[in-house]
Amino acid sequence: MRKLVTAQLQLLLLSTATIAITATTALGQSAARGSDTTTLEPVIVSATKTPASRALLTQAVTVISGDELRARGVSRVSDAIRQVPGAAVVQNGSFGSVTTVFLRGGESRYTKVLIDGVAVNSSGGFFDLSHLTTDNVERIEIVRGPASVVHGADAMAGAIHIFTRQGRGPATLDVDARAGTYGTREGFIGVNGSSGRAKYSISGAHRETDGLLPFNNRYYNGTLSGSAGVAPRDGSDIALSGRYTTAEFHYPTDFTGAPVDSNAYRVQHRLTVGLEAGTRLSRISEARLLIGTNDVADLTEDIATPFGSSVRSHSALSSRSYRRSAEGRVRLNLSEATLNLGVEYAKERESSTNSEGPVGQPTIPTSTFVAARSNTAAYSELLGKLASGVAYTLSARVDDNSDYAAVGTYRAGFRFPLNAFDSPKRSSESAERVRETLLRGSVSSAFNAPAFNQLRPTLYTSGSPDLAPERARSFELGLEQPIGGNKFLLSGSYFNQRFSDLIQYVQGGPPGFLGSYANLSRASSNGVELELRLEESGGVSGNASYTVASPKVTQVSSSYTGDLKPGQALIRRPTHSGNVNLTYSRRDVLSLSATAGFIGKRPDLDFTQFPSPTVTLPAYGKLDLAAIVGVLGKESSARALSLTLRMENALGKRYQDVLNFPAPGRTILVGARYEGRL
Repeated sequence: MRKLVTAQLQLLLLSTATIAITATTALGQSAARGSDTTTLEPVIVSATKTPASRALLTQAVTVISGDELRARGVSRVSDAIRQVPGAAVVQNGSFGSVTTVFLRGGESRYTKVLIDGVAVNSSGGFFDLSHLTTDNVERIEIVRGPASVVHGADAMAGAIHIFTRQGRGPATLDVDARAGTYGTREGFIGVNGSSGRAKYSISGAHRETDGLLPFNNRYYNGTLSGSAGVAPRDGSDIALSGRYTTAEFHYPTDFTGAPVDSNAYRVQHRLTVGLEAGTRLSRISEARLLIGTNDVADLTEDIATPFGSSVRSHSALSSRSYRRSAEGRVRLNLSEATLNLGVEYAKERESSTNSEGPVGQPTIPTSTFVAARSNTAAYSELLGKLASGVAYTLSARVDDNSDYAAVGTYRAGFRFPLNAFDSPKRSSESAERVRETLLRGSVSSAFNAPAFNQLRPTLYTSGSPDLAPERARSFELGLEQPIGGNKFLLSGSYFNQRFSDLIQYVQGGPPGFLGSYANLSRASSNGVELELRLEESGGVSGNASYTVASPKVTQVSSSYTGDLKPGQALIRRPTHSGNVNLTYSRRDVLSLSATAGFIGKRPDLDFTQFPSPTVTLPAYGKLDLAAIVGVLGKESSARALSLTLRMENALGKRYQDVLNFPAPGRTILVGARYEGRL
C-alpha cells in the first residue's frame, strides 16, 4: 500500500511540475521582449488579505528570509521558528519525532500552518512540524496573535506561512551536500531562474539519520518542491506551486519514553499544491483566485510487541485525509485605503483503519472511521492611512461550517507615529527625535474548530456532536523605535489573550464506559515580547529577543473530572525565553553565524505514573554555530563553491523538551555547496 500511495503522489507532483515548467518556459520565450519585473518594497502577506508594507501592519509579524536560513545552515522549519519571540518549539526526542509549536502560550493546535496559501493542519488544528524542511523556501512569515479573521479556523494564537522560492535572473543550479553526527546524510539539488515574464524553481532534497537511540531510531525525509509563474500581460499573473514530502520515522519508545520496541515505525506522504491567479479589472480594482489541495497518507505499524512479552502481535493504523479549498477575492484601491471583499469554500475529509493480527500473518481490520465536512466563509477588510500618518485595519469574517454553528471573527487595529497629533510647532521642533517612534495596537477574536474524532464516535469515545468551537479574544499593544540612525530597531509588544469554551476529555460511565468531549474550561496567556534587530551594517546583522508569558488555566466547569485547576500553568510553555543571533557575511567569501537560545523552567506531566503528576523541567541554554567559506568564485563570478559547517547544540547541553525524551546532543554537519549559472 505504501509503495502504491508513494508512486501515485510522486507521479502527480512530477506531472504537475513538468506541466508548469513547460508552460512557463514557453510563455517566457514568447514574452521575452516584455519588460522586466519591477523590484517592489518588501511586503507582508500573512497578516492581512492583501500584501501590505510594514507601515500598515497593526500586528506583530516576524519574517525569516531564505537567505538567512541558508547562511545559518538551518534545514528544519521548527529550528527556524525557535528564534521567534513568543514561540516555544517542543520536539519529542530524536529527529523525525512529533514536533509542535506553542505561540504566545496557546495550545499547539492553535497555530495555523500554510504553504503558499494552502492550509495543511488536520481537523482540530494539529500539525506536526517534524517533516517540514526549509528546502526551496523563499521566506517564512510568522503572525503572532489571533489570525482567524484572515485564515479562518485554528489560527487562535497565530499563523506560520511558508513561501516557495521564486526564480529570478539567469537559470541557476544549487547543489548542497552534508554529513555528520548520528549517521546524518543530507543532499539538495535545485534549479531556479526567470525569463522575460516567466519564473520558476524546482528542487529535490534527501535527509537520512540513524537517530539518537541505539536501535530502531532511523529517520528518512525526501522532499520535492517547485513553483512556476508567468505574467501573460501587464496587470495579470498566474502561479503554481507544489510540495511533496515522504518521511519514515522508526521509534523504539513507548508513551513514557522507555526504549522497548524494535519494530515500530511511522510513514507519512504529503502533497500540497496551490494555484493562484489575478487580473486587474479596472484602474482601481483587481480580482484574485486561489485554489489549493492538501493530501496526507499516514501509516503507523508495529510488527512485534515490546521486549519481554510472551504475546506477539502485528498492529497497524492507516489514515488518509484531504482538504480542498477555493477563494475568490476582489481588491478595491480607494483613495488612501484598500478594501478587500472575498469568499472561501473548503471541504475536508479524514478516514482511518485499525488492523491487528498475529506476527507473520496479514492484519485484519478491527475498526474504521470516516468523517467529512465543508466550510463557507465571507470576509471584508479595510486597510488605510490617514493624512496624519495613522494607519488602521478593520476586518470582519463569518465562517459557516456543516459541523457547527456559524462563527464570526474580527480585528480592529491602529499604527501611528507618536507625534501624529502634535501641533505643527511641536512637530517641527521634535521631528528628528520622535517621528520614528511608532505605537500600534489591536483587538481581535479567533476560533479553533473541533476535531473529527471529538465530534464523532470512535473506538474509544462516544462522540460529542454538540461541541462548540474553542474561542479567543485578544488585546495587543506595541511600540517600535529605531536607534542609531536606523541601524537598530527596538520593538516591544504586550499581549493579553483569553481562551474560552476549551474542549476537554470527560471520563465515561456505563454502558460501555466510553468517554466523550465537552467545552469545559477557560485559560489565559498574558506576556511581553522585546526584540532588538540590527540591520546589516558592515556585513554584520543580528537580533536579540526576550519573552515573558504566563499561560494558565483560569476556570474549570464543575462537571469536569480531570486534573486541571484554576491558576495551574499550562504544560511545556516556559515563563521566560530568549534568543540572540549574530551573523557576519562577506558575499561568496565568508559567513559566520552564532545563535544562542534560552528556555526557562516549564511544567510537564510524568506519564510513567498514574495519575500523571506535574513535574518541572529545568531551564536550559543552547548554542548553534554555522560557517560558510568560499573556496572558488568571487562576488562577480557566475559560479561559486563553498565549504559549510553547522554545529547544533555546540556545547553538548543535555535537555528535554518533553519529559523522558532526551533532545539531540552535539550535532556536527560538514559539507559543500555549489551555486552556478547554467
